[in-house]
Amino acid sequence: MAARTSKKWLHGCLALALFVASMILPPAVSHSAGENLLGNPGFEAGEVSWEKWGSPVVTTAEKHGGVRSLQVKRNTGGASASVAVQEGKTYRVGLWVKFSGTGVTNAVIDLDAFGNQQTKEHLYYSGSTQWEYKQLLYTPAPGVQYVRLSFWNSTTKDYYIDDAVIRENVDIERPSMPGAWKTEHEPESLKLTWPGSTDDMAVDSYQLSYKRIDEPGWTTLSVPQQETVTSYTYTLQNLDPFSVYAIMLRSKDTAGNTSDAVMGLEATPGENLLPNGGFDSGTVEPWTGTGTVQATTYGTYSGQYAAQLLSSSAIRSEVIEVDGESPYLVSYWTRATAVQPEAMTVSLSVYDEHSESVHPLTTHTATVWTRSEGQLRTASDEEYMQLTARNQTGAEQFLDQVYIGKLPELPENLAPAAPAGFIVNAVDGVSAELEWAASTGPFGVKHYSISYKKAADLEWSNVTIPYVPGQSLYDYKLEGLSPESFYAIEVKAVSEGTAVSAASSLQVTTGKMYPVNPGASEEAAALLDRLYATVGSAVYTGQHNYYEAPSLWYDTAAELTGYYPALWGSDFAYYTGGDFSAMRQAMIDEAISKGHAGNIITLTYHEPRPMDSATAGWESVTGDVTAAQMTDIVTPGTALYNQWAAQVDEVAGYLAQLRDEGIPVLWRPYHEMNAEFFWWGARPELFRQLWDNMYDRFTNLHGLDNLIWVWSPNAESSWAYDSAPYYPGHDAVDVLAMDIYNNDYRDTYYNKLVQLSGGRPIAIGENGELPDMDMLREKQSRYVYFMTWSQYLTDKNSLSAIQSLYSSPRALNNGETGNGPYVPPPADSYIIDDFEQYGSSNSSLRSKWQRNVSGNEATVTLDTYHLNSGTYGMKLDYTVGNPGYAGVYRSMGKEWPGMEAISFWLQPDSSNRQLAVQFHETNGEVWEASIPVQGTSPVLVTIPFTEFLRPGWSTGGNGIIDLGSIKEFAFYIAQGSGTQGSGTLYIDDVKAIRLTEAEE
Repeated sequence: MAARTSKKWLHGCLALALFVASMILPPAVSHSAGENLLGNPGFEAGEVSWEKWGSPVVTTAEKHGGVRSLQVKRNTGGASASVAVQEGKTYRVGLWVKFSGTGVTNAVIDLDAFGNQQTKEHLYYSGSTQWEYKQLLYTPAPGVQYVRLSFWNSTTKDYYIDDAVIRENVDIERPSMPGAWKTEHEPESLKLTWPGSTDDMAVDSYQLSYKRIDEPGWTTLSVPQQETVTSYTYTLQNLDPFSVYAIMLRSKDTAGNTSDAVMGLEATPGENLLPNGGFDSGTVEPWTGTGTVQATTYGTYSGQYAAQLLSSSAIRSEVIEVDGESPYLVSYWTRATAVQPEAMTVSLSVYDEHSESVHPLTTHTATVWTRSEGQLRTASDEEYMQLTARNQTGAEQFLDQVYIGKLPELPENLAPAAPAGFIVNAVDGVSAELEWAASTGPFGVKHYSISYKKAADLEWSNVTIPYVPGQSLYDYKLEGLSPESFYAIEVKAVSEGTAVSAASSLQVTTGKMYPVNPGASEEAAALLDRLYATVGSAVYTGQHNYYEAPSLWYDTAAELTGYYPALWGSDFAYYTGGDFSAMRQAMIDEAISKGHAGNIITLTYHEPRPMDSATAGWESVTGDVTAAQMTDIVTPGTALYNQWAAQVDEVAGYLAQLRDEGIPVLWRPYHEMNAEFFWWGARPELFRQLWDNMYDRFTNLHGLDNLIWVWSPNAESSWAYDSAPYYPGHDAVDVLAMDIYNNDYRDTYYNKLVQLSGGRPIAIGENGELPDMDMLREKQSRYVYFMTWSQYLTDKNSLSAIQSLYSSPRALNNGETGNGPYVPPPADSYIIDDFEQYGSSNSSLRSKWQRNVSGNEATVTLDTYHLNSGTYGMKLDYTVGNPGYAGVYRSMGKEWPGMEAISFWLQPDSSNRQLAVQFHETNGEVWEASIPVQGTSPVLVTIPFTEFLRPGWSTGGNGIIDLGSIKEFAFYIAQGSGTQGSGTLYIDDVKAIRLTEAEE
């Protein structure tokens, strides 16, 4: 909302002053280590933060990440994005590129570094038709203040760019996963061997975690990385025999980033079923031998004895009874006195009364002790096993530590069991209370994932519920559903290492949503139904009006667009002079008229402080109250509470007139409470009590059953706090809205409302610049209405933007006027800037006229001595050095229909430098014309549009000046015929004009 001298202007100045300071002074923005410094690296916010050359377009046809990329047409354009950097730090600069077709063998993306010094480096691409990533590390030299990714497509094919990176070279990239391990099994140990990992910086270690699957906790140990080692071995000791262990292996780099886990289950065998498997009795008995077989103390593997087999000999174990259908481990150590072409043969025979199967085991030919291992599964408990070793090699062979042991069964699935007992305990219009039993699995459970979607939808939404140790039953209230809709819902258990269970599923149909007032009128309930029905599919248009002119801006919107806005809004406001009650009544009369005409009515209240007089104005609304005073205001029985009650009771009387006419109202009290704009702000607990007091008084005392309660904080920023603590709760709020100015439609604002709403309708409570309907459809689809604040309709938006929004297929209006959209009559001139509207504030001027940080220093201030007319002109102090230019620019959002030239008053500085006038069309096409800066006498400069040309770096577009939508206007000073150095220009009365016959 705005005071008559624009309250939003006051608050905007505070914010924009901070922004301008960040552009003029060394950057003060704090970034987390390794954070991408580019504001819109993947073009998810369209062209924001990128300067386009020619005609690149943001597209959804291709993307590396997210849903968008930038398509750069062949031979037609490019773009750039700049960030501030610090001398001595190292930055990682990277970009993904994909070509639309074959035939390009190389392409170059530039990294421009500039400030007092300039350098250039390159990223070289192969022309691949697959996404290709290239990067470089750059350390700014002294004098370099900014770096810029810059590219121009001079190839014969279109290409796409996406996910650009300019960030301090703090390692945030994860190392690769280790290779899968191989295992040697012993009754009380597991020897694991795995291939190493790679990393962009350096692998530090391998994190090996293990646990018995029936135990909850993990043991984790670290195996150091070694530069020259590619294969790593670690033996897990002191394990329980005949047990199953869950094992996870991750690599960790020097910055602490970890890879995904290699996961597996391993079994430790039970006792050795072979008597005298190590021959430590000093004989080979009860083994039986053929040829020369004996126990020897010569060169054993472990213990005192080993079995020695001379050439043409064999040894056979006792028969071992098989224990049903089970897996068995066989392992043994061998060595030879000389390397032979073939190894000693070792086999395991499995037989019953009717048949025998022989299972050869792999044995090594080495002359050093080498372990061999094998596994097999038996079929029944009627079988027997017997191990045989034969030496036909011609050399002596040795056998030691022969082992046959039963292995425990491994679970078939690494994932947890599907959550059991999945039910719905309760459901309303926007939520379902779910319940399920805890899952178990060999790797435990890390969290539960709930997926849900309407039956007709293709994509699922997901939420994560953390695992709670020891909790056997989970309940979760799933919010954000749509009323009277059929949903499919699934829950899965996700283990450590991200193994996922099968899904447990159910279906639910949500109910109808009712207003928070249980006695709400049919009309109020129907209005809420309209809003719910709109979620995700359309947006109601809205226009606010000051209460002293309650239809002015509504009528303006209708006249400009040919459509009546769906929402008519106004304000009980504060005293502005005149007959206060008469103005309020006229506003209510207009609300009744608009309500009967089909409009949705929304009302706001700028309430003066209760301790002030009835004729208090804006200074009371924005005044301070102490914590003690605020406590009294919300405490029944105090004098301040009684004064507050008297004020709101008067408002209730007006709202009752709407009730009696059957007109529901989107009632939006105490907005922007999460800031210090108003006396009711910045005290969350007391604010919630204030809200509850009004709700109780209006609902239960005054019987205002026609109200839909709208809670509307300010978009969060450095001067508006986290809104969540101010939320009164679902039992006192029907609609959640947010006030958004400065075209700042961030996803974070939207996501906060979605999170807090639990599925209730959300809206844009106030706005200056109109939202982009395509953006709302693609990224912020749950907004159901917006309300533009009074004169900001035309102050902040071009005619084409206004008309485009109201004619959008997603826009819901209150019908057509029958007159069609407004076509403005020809004008003699359009003011670009006369510098009178900044209220003597240099910070306000600098918030509009910003320095191009790619160039040299430029500073603007308001001047009262060197001007053409009015009270103020603009003083432009500049420096021209390296890179050879300085400039300031301002955004426009305006049209110049029928104009033929740019005109402005200039007092030059006799520098003989070159002054360029530049403007950007909304489609990105740039036009520029230059004049020499000569003499010191003031001159009125007129430059016909016929003299404007596209700069050499901007050859895209249609080649025709289009005055239908101007995005940006700028002044640039270059060296020209002068010298490097500093100077000062004075500028006033910048206009787009028609030419007189003499000027033509």
